[in-house]
Amino acid sequence: MPKFDLLLLPLIGGYIFLITFTVTKLYHQRIERQRLIFNSVIAGLFLSILGFCIDAILFQQFGFLLKMRSYAAQLIPFEHAGINQSIGIFLLSYPLARFANLIYSKKKALKYVVEKWGTPQEKFFWNSLNAKQDADKLVMLTTKNNKVYIAYINKISEPIGHSFVSLIPNISGYRDKETQELIITTNYLPILKRIIEEGKKSEIDDKFGIIIPLSEIQMVSKFDFNIFGEFQSPNILHESQNKSDSGHSENQDET
Repeated sequence: MPKFDLLLLPLIGGYIFLITFTVTKLYHQRIERQRLIFNSVIAGLFLSILGFCIDAILFQQFGFLLKMRSYAAQLIPFEHAGINQSIGIFLLSYPLARFANLIYSKKKALKYVVEKWGTPQEKFFWNSLNAKQDADKLVMLTTKNNKVYIAYINKISEPIGHSFVSLIPNISGYRDKETQELIITTNYLPILKRIIEEGKKSEIDDKFGIIIPLSEIQMVSKFDFNIFGEFQSPNILHESQNKSDSGHSENQDET
């Protein structure tokens, strides 16, 4: 008769693997939590197969490892057929997940999760953050209270919990409530340029970084000074266009 109590430790091991390996951790924050139990069973099954393969290949081929396992088994204070394998599978889960994280970096994991299950908004911010050309990094963001930022994406949160985006603003303003016309009020670029020239780039995020919850963003789009200047021509745009590439890329952080 199957000893179902021996399945408990592999099941817990599967759960530990899923919440430790970055890809599966982020994945299970995107879907229904109930599926975590089902997937833990599947992960526990694969860990069990892997454990038995290791036992059949590694331990049987190297006698000293087999002796070490026998010695370790003697330390277990109770007798139960199959308990050694169950404990071994459980202990395998965490180091295996950590090893998988070394092979598959956090950036790769986040990229995969965003591209596979991210919202259009999250994909937009991710692509802007990792764009190769500086011109593709600049965005115009409008919040629900009509505040407008023309900025570079500095950081995005992991796609779990309270999602947010961190900005380094170049220009800010607001939209008129009646006409929705963009009114620019602040140009940050001269100050940013001075800070960079003084060798204080590390202070930019602390002094100018703005964190906005994704839930507060009403609209976001790419921004190009040349195209935008054809519609509006305040002096601040001409002044900003000449300084838009003044060191913003050095201050970007990856999630």
